[in-house]
Amino acid sequence: MSAYINIYTNSLTDDLIPTILKRLNEHENVLDINSSFSFRNPNGNLPIVFKWDKPSLAIFNENNLKLNFSVSLKSFDLKEYKKKLFKEKIIKQSIVQKILGLFKKKKRKAAKPVKLSAAVEAQLQNYNKVFSIKYHSGDVFENHFATLIGAIITELTNGICHFTQENVWHDAKDVLRESLVNLYTLEELPNHINKNAVAVAS
Repeated sequence: MSAYINIYTNSLTDDLIPTILKRLNEHENVLDINSSFSFRNPNGNLPIVFKWDKPSLAIFNENNLKLNFSVSLKSFDLKEYKKKLFKEKIIKQSIVQKILGLFKKKKRKAAKPVKLSAAVEAQLQNYNKVFSIKYHSGDVFENHFATLIGAIITELTNGICHFTQENVWHDAKDVLRESLVNLYTLEELPNHINKNAVAVAS
């Protein structure tokens, strides 16, 4: 199943790419971000090469692995975004219903339209760009690295991000901490995060 990490910010330039790679390597063994990647492209790909050195999925430990995320960078306007959230949704007929012609297509409003909290909306109004990373939530590697990349970019650009799979918002202050807690075990966390910076339930 496809999911997105949407990062709302004002500035994304290619000058950030070496820093993103450096920050990734504070947590994982990322060998390369392909030179074809550029924030100047409105639609493109973010290819990375990495080594997986964990006991989980140890069969891959000796290989250079590759991921290729679909990404996009678009202009963002809060008013237009809110209109999109409250748009009417058409409930499509199933193939069987169409064949049998049991009833005509109807338009209905979504019962519970997505709502933004006041805190999130207040932050979103400060931003004019949205950078989106598409990944497959069921893929261990894609989920892991998309989350890490999204958190790092959000922090570096002082933005706010939306993890669509969990429908969770994080700002630049807490996104990396929360992501690390979700990505690593209690035994692994001390190697990735200041133990005094986050309280982890024992």
